[in-house]
Amino acid sequence: MALTYLKNFCIVILIDVDPGSINHQRKEAILLKVIKQSQPIYQQIYELIKHLIISGQIKPGSRINASKLAEEYGISRTPLREALRQLQKEQLLIQNNQGATVIELDQKDFEELCSSRLLLEREIIRLAVKEISDKELQKIDNIVTKAESLLEPGEDGHSFLELNTKFHEIIIHSISNKRLIQLLDQVRSLLLLYRATIVNYSDHYAEIIKEHRLILEALNDRDEEKAVRLVEEHLKNDQIRGQKYFETKKH
Repeated sequence: MALTYLKNFCIVILIDVDPGSINHQRKEAILLKVIKQSQPIYQQIYELIKHLIISGQIKPGSRINASKLAEEYGISRTPLREALRQLQKEQLLIQNNQGATVIELDQKDFEELCSSRLLLEREIIRLAVKEISDKELQKIDNIVTKAESLLEPGEDGHSFLELNTKFHEIIIHSISNKRLIQLLDQVRSLLLLYRATIVNYSDHYAEIIKEHRLILEALNDRDEEKAVRLVEEHLKNDQIRGQKYFETKKH
């Protein structure tokens, strides 16, 4: 459940954790995030709920009951409904008789999304080789270096997932073709439902970071052929890592 209220020009969202709905479950309410009220309330609610979904903190199949949230915590239904409607448009939520539910995708969905991502990201890397700036390349280098530090014992998968996501986001948003970016962003939002679970297997960290480092080197060299080949290998390996997750679920 979520509690939204305004205080000192900030919006605060609390999640009351139901068993199994958020990783590292706690039954008490937890403060997730406080952000400045520089955006419409519905946009802030949308961004926070989306973050919880794609980071794996709200699991696939979890129910989000808008009416109950609004009534129990005095949230205005209009911004809440608008936020949930936007998440439905992005196919992260589905509407059924029980309300809005986080989408559950099967192995066939996963494979189709991976194929779509490969087609789109292959073209994006071609453009990025030509268009990405030195400043953006330095940001990527910082991200990869920080990710390498997460190979130390005791680091959790959520920190790694955020860096993994930022790596690809900087490359994707470095190009000028905004339509291509929008298409890939939609595919990646759905894939992140899987990746939040997949990267929790720490034995994947080293190989993912190594693949990222090689892609960065190709970008630094402005080597289009090499960059495309490395991205293809990386995305195909991502698909294999995801398939292992489905095999584990079967047993």
